[in-house]
Amino acid sequence: MAQDKMEVFYSPIGGAGQIGMNLYLYGYKLPNNETNWIMVDCGIGFADDYYPGIDVMVPDIDFLNNKQNNLLAIILTHSHEDHYGAVSSIINNKIDVPIYCTKFTSELLKEKISEDYSENYLDIKILKDNAAFNIGKFKCNLINVAHSIPEPNAINITIGGINIIHTADWKIDEKPVINRKTDLEKFKKIGNNKCDILVCDSTNIFRSEPSITETKVASNLKKAIKSIKGMAIVTTFSSNVSRLISIINAAHSNNRKVVLSGRSIKRFVKVAKVCGYIDKDIFFINERDINKNSKKDICLICTGSQGEPNAALSKIANGRNNIVQLAKDDTVIFSSKTIPGNENSIGFLKNKIIEYGASIIDDSTQDIHTTGHPSRPEVEKLYNLLKPNTLIPMHGELFHLAEHIKVARENNIKNPIFAKNGDLVRLYPDSPMLWDQNEPNFYLRDGDIFITPNDRALKDRRRLQESGIVFINLVLDKNFILYVDPIVETFGIPNKMDDIDNVLEFIEYKIDDALDSLPKAKKSDDDYLIGYIEKNIRNHLFSIWGKKPFIKVCLTFV
Repeated sequence: MAQDKMEVFYSPIGGAGQIGMNLYLYGYKLPNNETNWIMVDCGIGFADDYYPGIDVMVPDIDFLNNKQNNLLAIILTHSHEDHYGAVSSIINNKIDVPIYCTKFTSELLKEKISEDYSENYLDIKILKDNAAFNIGKFKCNLINVAHSIPEPNAINITIGGINIIHTADWKIDEKPVINRKTDLEKFKKIGNNKCDILVCDSTNIFRSEPSITETKVASNLKKAIKSIKGMAIVTTFSSNVSRLISIINAAHSNNRKVVLSGRSIKRFVKVAKVCGYIDKDIFFINERDINKNSKKDICLICTGSQGEPNAALSKIANGRNNIVQLAKDDTVIFSSKTIPGNENSIGFLKNKIIEYGASIIDDSTQDIHTTGHPSRPEVEKLYNLLKPNTLIPMHGELFHLAEHIKVARENNIKNPIFAKNGDLVRLYPDSPMLWDQNEPNFYLRDGDIFITPNDRALKDRRRLQESGIVFINLVLDKNFILYVDPIVETFGIPNKMDDIDNVLEFIEYKIDDALDSLPKAKKSDDDYLIGYIEKNIRNHLFSIWGKKPFIKVCLTFV
């Protein structure tokens, strides 16, 4: 294919308009109008209260199944859930392509899919540091970056005479706990040669100061644990292996034995041992053996930093752990940030901890957490090294992307492009530009199936959540007279309302009224009769309660 005939595109499917669900596509169009794509990351998002009963969102990649689109491969930059977590959800009948990733990511991916598939189900290509590899006409090269998980990578993609840097998640940390720094020299070398397009992390673009190093956090954790008289309980993100190492070292330096509590922490520690990040000989005592030791000799590392109701820390705080009971001299350390949307659940959790007389240490009082994403000065430093002609912000809410565009202009980036989920940017030929816009789609994992955001079940759940439901079972004789008393059941309906002491009796009384007020000719139409009673009861409840619950009537004739 002649180079000047090639068209190259970029399209964010998720991650450019919300935190999470990262999935970015790079593609080149063939003369037959078929486009070959590579997928960079395939992550989940976490649903909010607007989707009751739903925890996880996954990107919609159905369009890749049509004849005009051909997925060549997936590249996973690292193993955070919002970058790799959707692979296990979409592999069945949706993708059958090689997955390129590092050893650490591959081990976690195999753990993740093992419940539903054999590890041989996926074609995983394990990459080493700074690996160079080709996928179709794409030439790819990994670049070491620092982040809050082992083996994160940026990607240098070259195709059609253009040079692209996709940063994924990164930061500058000159003193990491795991010896992996962002390779600024490599970025500088690329910039001196040519960087046409920078697709860059926007998460902390509003931060004006560089973050502290993981080594500084490690030192502060040692001091914090040293000050604790009773049990030290530390919660953090399970994937932050550097932080887990720091907590383990801090505990051992203070002569405390370490206990792991929570499935995800145990999984990450297991993989970290396999990959050599945590010494295989490190000994953890079993949670059931805690009470064989003095509390001052224990450091418990647990899940639940975001107030998740079924995580280990929530079970402890809510008295659902039969072994660990909080008391006056115990201290819970939150070595984590509060993810937006989790403020209430974390606040509730902290209140429960305080009720036991225990203490709390978090990043509002001590520097015991640091971010894994670049602040504005770090982003500007990358600009100076790469000197890109075009900046496309990603990994952020829309307001993060907009601010990143502003920062790019202030730093004299010639061509900043605001591209949100569903947009298509033509990168080549000519100057990169926004080419097309589409409404992004995604699926919601509902138990073991996937549904669309417009599924009626969600609308029903929101209404049930708001105003409850009334079930009415009526047995009528041939003259449409009640044969037995109505059977009424309510869910989510108050027992009393103002002057009404018994809502069930009130509903039964109004059913009698409704039947008496309806002409016999109308009663012979079952659908009309059911609709009339439902509307009548709904309106009566609304008049005294101000809410319209679901009303479901079942008719039986004898």
